[in-house]
Amino acid sequence: MIVARASVAAIAPAADRVLIAPLATMTAEDLRRALLAHGFDVVADAGGDAFAIVRVAAGTDAAALAASIAQRVPARSIEADAVVRASRTANDPLYGPQQARYLDVIHAARAWDRTTGGSDIVIAIIDSGAGWDHPDIRDRLFYNAAETPLSTDDADGNGCVADIVGCNFVSLATADPSCGYTMAPPNWRTQDDEGHGTFVAGLAAAAGNNAIGVTGIAWDARILPVKVLDCTATGRISDAATGIRYAARMGAQVINVSFGATTDSLVLREAVQEAQTRGALIVASAGNESQRSITYPAAYAGVISVAASGVPTANGVDYASLADFTNFGNVDIMAPGFGVVSAVPEAACGLRGWVCLDGPYASSSGSSFATPIVAGAVALLRAQHRELSPQMIRSLIIETRQPGTLPSDPGLLDIGAAVERTIYSADAPGTSRASSAFPSGPDGVPVR
Repeated sequence: MIVARASVAAIAPAADRVLIAPLATMTAEDLRRALLAHGFDVVADAGGDAFAIVRVAAGTDAAALAASIAQRVPARSIEADAVVRASRTANDPLYGPQQARYLDVIHAARAWDRTTGGSDIVIAIIDSGAGWDHPDIRDRLFYNAAETPLSTDDADGNGCVADIVGCNFVSLATADPSCGYTMAPPNWRTQDDEGHGTFVAGLAAAAGNNAIGVTGIAWDARILPVKVLDCTATGRISDAATGIRYAARMGAQVINVSFGATTDSLVLREAVQEAQTRGALIVASAGNESQRSITYPAAYAGVISVAASGVPTANGVDYASLADFTNFGNVDIMAPGFGVVSAVPEAACGLRGWVCLDGPYASSSGSSFATPIVAGAVALLRAQHRELSPQMIRSLIIETRQPGTLPSDPGLLDIGAAVERTIYSADAPGTSRASSAFPSGPDGVPVR
C-alpha cells in the first residue's frame, strides 16, 4: 500500500490554482495521470517534469479542494499556486532610512506579502493612552459605535461612559498632581499626555503604506487605547488589572502590556486569566533592569514574554543579541528594542526625553518597545489563521524564532517564518495532523 505524506500548506479559499509536487518515486506525468483519473482539472501545459497544477473552479473552496487531493492522490506537497511579486515594502518615508534596518532582520516584508492584518483584529494598548489626532494613528483607532461622544449615559453598559475610543482608568488619588487630572475614572479621556502609549501603538499598528511617517507591523489592525499610566508613565496594579479586564470585555484579540510590576499580584493574575478565558492573547515586556528575572504580567502562564534585542557594533546594531538593558531568563522571545522608531504626540516633542525626528516621530529603546512588535506579529497571525486558538498562535510565534547570537539567547522573532509556516500536514490519504509548530502538552536614546 502506498502511504503519502503530503505537506499541505495553508491555502486561501479563493485561490484559483493548486500546485502539487509528486512523491520521489513518481514522475510528474504519473501524478498528472492520477489526478485526471480522480476527475481533477489538471492544467495540461504547466508543470513540466517537476509538478502538476490543478485549476480551482469558480465558487469552489481551494482549501477543500486541496484536502480532497490529499485524500485521493499520493503527493509530496500541496500548496496554492500563488501570485508572486516583488516583496512588499512600505512607502512610509521613515521606513527605508529608519525602520528597515531592524524590520528586515525579522522579515516583516515577507509577512506583508501574505497579510497586513485585518480591520476586525483589535490590539488593546494598555498604556498612557494614544494620540487620537496623530496622522499615523487616527485612522487605526477602534471606534465604539455603541456610544455617543460626550454623552452622560453608558449606552453599552460596560461601566465606562462615552468610551468611543477606549477608556481611562487612571486614579485621581494616585496620579501625579502635575498631570492636572480632574475627571474621575473610568472616563473616555484616553488621549496620550506622555508619549509612551502612542509610541507603543505605532510600533504595533501604525497605518502602513500610506506615504506618511512610519509603518506598524499590523497595518490594518485596530488600536484600542486603554489608559492606565499617567502623564509620568506610572500607574498602579489596580488600574492595570481593570484595564486588562476592560480590553478583554471589549473583544480585543491581542493585549499589549509594555510595563510590569516586580512582585506577583493575585488581582493582576486573575485579570490576565479572565482575558485569556475570553480569547485574548497577552504580550508583555520582560522589563529593563538587566537581571535574570522578568516582571509581571510577563511571568504569568500563557502570556508571551518579550525581551529587547539590539547591541551596537562597529557595523551597526546586532538585533540577534539581547540588549544590555533588558531582563532575561525565562523569556519566550526577543524582538528589536534598541533605537526603534515610532509615532509620538506632537505636543510631546521635546518633553520627557522625546527628541523628535522630522515630524511627530522619535527613536527610543526598551523592552516596552520590543513588545508591540511581537503584538503586531500576533495580530497578523490572528488575521491569517482565524481557526487557531490563542495558545496555538503563541506556539507558532515561539516555534518559528530565529537563533540568537548566543545559545543562551531566547531566539529572535521571525514574522516571515511565522506567517509562512505550514499549519497542517497530511500523513496519508484521509488523515491529517497539526504541524510541529504546535508541540504536545497543555545611540543616546532613552530606555523605556
